[in-house]
Amino acid sequence: MFRRGFNTLVYRDNINLFDMILISSPLLDKGKKDFSTYKMYKAMIFNKKFLNHKKGRFKGYPFRSFSNGAYTGGYSDHYPVYMYLIKDKK
Repeated sequence: MFRRGFNTLVYRDNINLFDMILISSPLLDKGKKDFSTYKMYKAMIFNKKFLNHKKGRFKGYPFRSFSNGAYTGGYSDHYPVYMYLIKDKK
């Protein structure tokens, strides 16, 4: 089993945290709705237990969708990342 910590993927028993959140231009555009008063509150990793292998050699690893070219029924080899946006009060 790999070391515990904040990670979005595991490869060869090494944990990694390199996923990113991209902001698209409509969120930054002041056209229809002004989001300029929104601030990033925090970013998180969605790493719930149901996303992990339950047993075997890869117990605790993200349950991959594909392995060795075959569909495994899993979700992804990465945990999803998300962030909270909060609106500043004036």
